[in-house]
Amino acid sequence: MRGNRHKTLRTVPFPSGLGELFLRFFVYVKGRFMEKEGRMMKRILNIAAACVLAWNAGGVTGAASVEPAFRDVPPSFWAADAIAWGIGHHLISGYPDQTFKPDQPVKESEFLAMLLRFYADHAAIALKPGGANWAKPYYQAAASYHWPASPTDANVPITRGKAAKLIAASQGFHYDTNNAVQYLYNLGVAKGRSGTPSLSGFGKEDRLTRAEAVQLIKSLADKGVAALKKRPDQPSPPLLAPQAELYPFMKNRKWGYMDASGRIWVDPQFSDARPFREGMAAVYFNGKWGFVDANGEIAIPLRFDSVNDFHEGLAAVRVGYKYGYIDKTGNWAIPPVFSLEAYASPLQYDENADFRDGLAVIRTGGKSAFINKTGKVATASYDQVKPYSEGLAAVRVGSLWGYIDKAGRWVVRPQFDIANDFHEGLAAVARSGHYGYIDKTGTFVIAPRFSLGDLPSMSGGAQPHDFHEGLALVAVDGKFGYLDKTGKLVIPPTIDFRNKTNDYAADFSDGMALVRVGYRFGYLDKTGKMVISPQFDGADDFSDGLARVRLKGKDGYVDKTGRLAIKPQYREAYPFRQGLALVASDGYSELYYIDKQGNRVTE
Repeated sequence: MRGNRHKTLRTVPFPSGLGELFLRFFVYVKGRFMEKEGRMMKRILNIAAACVLAWNAGGVTGAASVEPAFRDVPPSFWAADAIAWGIGHHLISGYPDQTFKPDQPVKESEFLAMLLRFYADHAAIALKPGGANWAKPYYQAAASYHWPASPTDANVPITRGKAAKLIAASQGFHYDTNNAVQYLYNLGVAKGRSGTPSLSGFGKEDRLTRAEAVQLIKSLADKGVAALKKRPDQPSPPLLAPQAELYPFMKNRKWGYMDASGRIWVDPQFSDARPFREGMAAVYFNGKWGFVDANGEIAIPLRFDSVNDFHEGLAAVRVGYKYGYIDKTGNWAIPPVFSLEAYASPLQYDENADFRDGLAVIRTGGKSAFINKTGKVATASYDQVKPYSEGLAAVRVGSLWGYIDKAGRWVVRPQFDIANDFHEGLAAVARSGHYGYIDKTGTFVIAPRFSLGDLPSMSGGAQPHDFHEGLALVAVDGKFGYLDKTGKLVIPPTIDFRNKTNDYAADFSDGMALVRVGYRFGYLDKTGKMVISPQFDGADDFSDGLARVRLKGKDGYVDKTGRLAIKPQYREAYPFRQGLALVASDGYSELYYIDKQGNRVTE
């Protein structure tokens, strides 16, 4: 009894010596008369308990109670035993109105105090009163053990995931949120809110309640966890296998991320979420953008007005009316000094601003130039430029286009009316109304014998097609055919885009080319054979062996033989990528993934 008394006194940070004096008196009275009964005993205990001064832990009143009975915690409440245990061990306490408020969120400072008080019963750690800043000693102790807690978050409601990280840290593990949650599952101290030990079932982004907090710590005690440990500086070996990629999905109009097996790594919480690129994915909420990493952690806080995806280790981001570039730690690699005034869009999705081959486009004074990754201007200024592709960039001086290398030297002097990027070693160029294809020395590999007038008019004028999978789409007398790199028409022009149904063809993708004939869609192979006859109301290119097709207002998927691999049943469907496709069955409140058998894989 005496040992327990001293541990209790060391644990509770009373703000004055008078409070400690009353508590000592209370413990003495309880020990002196614990075997006696009657009205006098109850009066003394009630007086002693009532005289204990309240301590404030961010709104939690610490008046001790011998046998706590709260108006809002009936005996049938799921955490009633844990709350009684927490009160008895002075980890937490009730409110003066005889309530416990079990569903009220816990602040980080409050949970940290509870956790350290629990360990203080088993370890020789000193928790001295902090005066006006009651939480100071707890944060000092957390810092000495390298736990992931910061005084700047003292008044922020702690999430269940953050609490898991603190518990894992207290046992000597340096885990991200997902691995910390898995650690609690492995330890047997958590089952998840849904009763299923899954990342989504844990609700790691939800706020931890007072009842949940005390239940977590009691579970530690039940499992015999007692000694606290220092968290290592380096991450601990992961419990969950690292993921090659995470996939965005939508539920209840909120976006999250899942792995290829359907396990949710990031609970749906964002207003927008993009696919991963270079191990990072852009997310949007409450008017700001940030990034999550491949572990599903918010690696770069949401603080930007717009962002581009990462390219070559840097991402263009906008703050106010200026943009710059950040690295994957969120630090500025190039400060936001560039103006958006020359761009047609507010940075977002503007590919000119992305780094390619170590250089990115900027515009100033009506001219375009390239900068390197230090932010230094690396080339001369031009009237218009396109991003680097295969080591060369198309640039315009006056009305003519040419190509420069990464040092800004002319490789192909300005001489073309149209100049496309290089694809598969060749670039489509046009002059005097005809187009052909050049190599990287500027030599015509395929003479400019095709008329721009034969191409359908697009926004900005006729535009030659690039090579894809060894073939380029060309037009002859108003009909589409396909050209190989020797200049031979290996698929004769037969798709007439000037007829009454405006038939057309697309570039090859995954060995197949989408065509439309008589308002119906089908597919050609590289021999020119119509292997899937035009029969669909809508369709996409093949990717990953399947193509989205539409029949009678519903989307499904067809394989390369023309067989419906997944029958049309979705309101909206998107192309397959690495074995998964995003679909919507009933509107856009939920977007989830299916595999190639049509099975839903999202939890």
